[in-house]
Amino acid sequence: MLNILRTNQPFVFIVFGWSIMLLHLIVHFNDPYGFEGDHLFFNLIGILPKFLFYVLIYIVVFFTAFNINIIINRSVLFPKSFYLPGLLYIVLMSCFDSIEEFALPIVANLFLVFALGNLLKIFRNESCKNLVFKASLHILISSVFFSLNIFLIPLIWVVLFIIRPFKWREYVMPIITLIVLSAYVVPFGVINKNLSAVLMTWWETGLISYFESTNLIMQLFTGFVAITFILSIRPIARTFLHSNNRFKRVVWVVIAMLICTLLLCVIDLLIYNRPFGAIIPFFVPLAIFLSNGFIRSKYKWLCDGSLVLFIVGVFIAHFV
Repeated sequence: MLNILRTNQPFVFIVFGWSIMLLHLIVHFNDPYGFEGDHLFFNLIGILPKFLFYVLIYIVVFFTAFNINIIINRSVLFPKSFYLPGLLYIVLMSCFDSIEEFALPIVANLFLVFALGNLLKIFRNESCKNLVFKASLHILISSVFFSLNIFLIPLIWVVLFIIRPFKWREYVMPIITLIVLSAYVVPFGVINKNLSAVLMTWWETGLISYFESTNLIMQLFTGFVAITFILSIRPIARTFLHSNNRFKRVVWVVIAMLICTLLLCVIDLLIYNRPFGAIIPFFVPLAIFLSNGFIRSKYKWLCDGSLVLFIVGVFIAHFV
């Protein structure tokens, strides 16, 4: 139906991606400015003109999507290079309400993508302490912007358990990374006698950064994800059974990230009583997973049609 979605030309990705974000800007630019409060985050971005703030966030979204494409195209998930995973990520990030409330998770997602890139480089028979250290560092940096991402550290142990035989030195690397990062933060707080304030400011990044949208848009989102998710399962499973170990490794890493990021929503619900407040990190592996349905499914027309209906429906919903 829309074979242009499956092109390997980056120009199409750039044009479509920025067109979607421009449409989002036109729809939401006149929304009331959503920053209220005395958190450090509000103080820093409150001095920016609204247009400049939106442009900076869109640049981060696009750069994150671009890196998703690079990482996936360097893997063996698809038979050739595609830019669909990054495009779906832009769609997911741009088809909801104004982005002020979840600006910090958007920045955090960039570092989660860097962590994903390191996890996909882990092989069964090669030492990976350096890769585990880098992945842990990127997840911890992402948690600086969105504190709930600290609960994604177990993702590294899950990946190690799936891919490699047990090596205790690799399993302690996330803890070592946390100790190294704390060696910079804790002394600063102790010397300035405000360690508790620093930790509280960090933890509140999870409180002030959350996802929310109208019921109609969430219903459209649920329908789109449900259709494309179902259409993605069979081609992944069929390819998985007849593929080499490298393909299986990529699939397991994506599924592990899919589950761990989805669990963040459960944690957010338990802590802040917000059903989908922490769903933004989930969009990274979700875009990768759903793109399989668009590329490998026999019913590509159904995937394309659901995407078009989702985008058009969300646009109409903003004016209803």
